[in-house]
Order: sequence, then C-alpha cells, then structure tokens
Amino acid sequence: MTRDALIQWIDDHTDEMIRDFQALLRAESVRSEERLPGAPFGKGVRDALDVTLSMGERFGLNPRDFDGYACDLTLGDGAEMVASLSHIDVVPAGNDWTYPPFGAEIHDGYLYARGATDNKGATLASIYALRALKELGSPLKRRVRLIIGCDEESRWECMQHYLQKEPERPVWGVSPDAGWPFIYGEKGIANLYLTKAVEPSDGVRVLWARGGERHNMVPDRAEALVNLALQPPYAPEGVEWVSDPAGWRAVAKGKSSHGSHPEGGINAVTRLLEALEPLNLPDNEQWLHTVLEWSRSLDGAALGIAYSDEASGALVSNLGVFEYDGTRVQCVFNIRYPVTWSLEALQERLQPTLERTGFQRSEVRHTPPLYIPPDTPFLQAILQVYREETGDYESQPTTMGGGTYARTMPNLVAIGAAFEGDGEAHQANERIRIESLKTLVRCYARIFERLANL
Repeated sequence: MTRDALIQWIDDHTDEMIRDFQALLRAESVRSEERLPGAPFGKGVRDALDVTLSMGERFGLNPRDFDGYACDLTLGDGAEMVASLSHIDVVPAGNDWTYPPFGAEIHDGYLYARGATDNKGATLASIYALRALKELGSPLKRRVRLIIGCDEESRWECMQHYLQKEPERPVWGVSPDAGWPFIYGEKGIANLYLTKAVEPSDGVRVLWARGGERHNMVPDRAEALVNLALQPPYAPEGVEWVSDPAGWRAVAKGKSSHGSHPEGGINAVTRLLEALEPLNLPDNEQWLHTVLEWSRSLDGAALGIAYSDEASGALVSNLGVFEYDGTRVQCVFNIRYPVTWSLEALQERLQPTLERTGFQRSEVRHTPPLYIPPDTPFLQAILQVYREETGDYESQPTTMGGGTYARTMPNLVAIGAAFEGDGEAHQANERIRIESLKTLVRCYARIFERLANL
C-alpha cells in the first residue's frame, strides 16, 4: 500500500466516513444501569454497538458481538495477531454546550458531539483504516483485530467479559485513546469510596447535598438544601441561593474536565462547600470542613497521599462524586498515582487520615499502572510512522495520568485519538476536525500495517 494510494482512498471515502461518524455520535451511549437482553449497559450503548457492527458487516471485517459487552472486527488470516483497543461508550454530556451534545453537527470544519475525541472518533478512524488496508490489498503477515468495548468510562466490565470469552492475545498493539506519539506509562488509578456516618443535629443543618456524575470527571454542578429561614448573606463565585419550601438551596456551577487533569476544571462541589462553610453549622465540624479541604487538594496532600516519581510525575486527586443524605456522607476520589508506586503504599499513607477524621474506606476500585520501556522495537515503529505522517519530529513519547485499555493485555500502549486544536475530552463542546479524522485514518492504517509486518 503506497502513501499516495491511501491518501486518495481516504479522500474518496470522506463523505461516507462522515455519515458513519455522525450515526455513531448520535447514539447516546452513556452507560445505563438498566440491563436489557443483549444490552448490559442500556439501549444507548447498544445503539452505538449496532452502528459499529453494521460497519464491520458492510466492510467485510468479520464482526463478532460479545453479548453486547464488546465486539471485534478482524482483517487477515495470519497465525499471530496485532490489536487496537478502543471504546464507544461516553461520559454524560454535562452542561453548557453550544451545540446539541448528541447532534453531531458540523460547524467550521469541526464535528461537535460527546465522544468526538473520546473515543468514537478514534474508533471510527480505526474501522476505516482497517477497511482501507483491505480494499487497497495491503499484504499482512499477522491479522489485525479491532477490539471495541462498551464500558470503558465506568467499570471496564466490557473487557472483563471479552477476555473471558476470547482467550487469544495479540503479540503487541495500541489503544488509540490518548496522545501522540505514544504513551509508554499510565499511572495507577484508584477510585476511593470514603464514607462517614453523621449524627443528625437539631436546628439549622444541611438536609442533603450532592454533586458529580462520574468519578473520572470534575463535577460541573452541585446542590445542597439547608433548612434556613433567611437567605444566607454570602455566595462565592459560581453559587446561587434559591428559595425552597424547606429552606434555601445552594446551586453551584463549575467547569467539567477529565479526572486526570482536574486543574483544567472548576469543581462545583468545592464551590458548594465554600458556600456552606461560613454558615457555621454542626455539619461543618462533622464532615464539611474535612471534605472541603480534601476537594481542594489536587495533589492528595490533604488526604496524606501526596507522592511523585521521576517517570510519571505527581499523584493527582479529583473529588468526582459527592453525596450527603442527612445521615451519611460519601465521597468518591479518583486518584492517579505514579507508575513506580503501589495501591498498598497509597492505602497505608491514607489510613492515619481516615482514623483522624472518622471516615472509612468502604470500597476501592483499582487499575494497576502500566509501563513499557520506550525503546521497545514495536514502540519505535509507531514513532517512526507518526513522524512520517505528521512531520512532527519534536514531540516525544511520554507518560500520563489517564487510563486506557492498553492496561488490559501485555505489550499494548496508548496512542493519539486527536490532534492539537481538537476539543478536550469530558468537557462541553467536545469536537474534532474532519481533517484530523482523515489524518487519524492515515496514521492508524500505516501503524496497523507496520505492526502486522514487523
């Protein structure tokens, strides 16, 4: 397959590719807890899976449906396999969109939708890259398989199910869900569920409070109801007091961001607690001061778990979900810890803080860190393709706090899902340039071809 032939093929199929992309983006594939036959994550995710399987069928890529948890598409018949792992589920849309989050509208050369960069764009581009290899007759020593999950943004049940059903593993591969040129290290991820029973007090108190939809997002909205007779005199930036039959309700607005980069957002829960703190309620002493301090501490220092290493930098902490019902407070902290550290060491550091504050660790959901030396031959092959296709000889491989499917099998690394100027994942107005989508197809096709023949 020549580069010129690939470029021409992509140009010839751009309109069709955009139509398929819009169909995929318009499926509201946010996980639902309603489990349906063949749809363990709800109808919206199933709709996106059906769009994906339809493309695999149309393009002759041997699609397989793994009970609605995941699917795969395969090209070639070699004894060995290389793989690309992506996903079609998305985080909730959130607020403050200029265009409908599932409208897949095109404006000034950009497609706007939740999932445009994380991760439907990369999934669509991978499918078209595989189709291009097939239709251009590229010889492949190994099979190329696209493995596409449906629960990456939540609990990874999709990959657990897939790995149980499919025993074959690739010799190496990629997960196009991160940055360029490639990510050779991913921090460990620990979702810490910290809870505390609260003794209801008489008089003025917080009746309930909540904020956040997903642990791996910075909350952009939070609310609390206080049984006050008079409107509180103070409201910090982003907070409004609204009259309620039971008292006064504080409504806080923030800015969403990915949990691995909480500094890029504004945590609405923090703003909410800042509005409640001056009221000097009994709740302040029982839990509010503590949670507020923890939420502000993006390096985990307030939790007692700050740590850093040379390979991947400092630990990152995000209070992603918060809920108080009058008798119990629960916080879910999304922690990204350095690649040379361990969950055991983190929990040992955390324990004195819990004992001092009266909180308990009710649950921990954990994904270990990933590290592959960047001079590994198949990684250098990826780097070479990236440099040739983009002309970028300055950017260097790196590590990150995000977590991708690269952790699920040996010899996988994450690569880019978008380019500079495309929209940020997990934020309002997520977008990707149509030209970026075409470049992704070109990069992925050549990476798949190189890895299959290495």
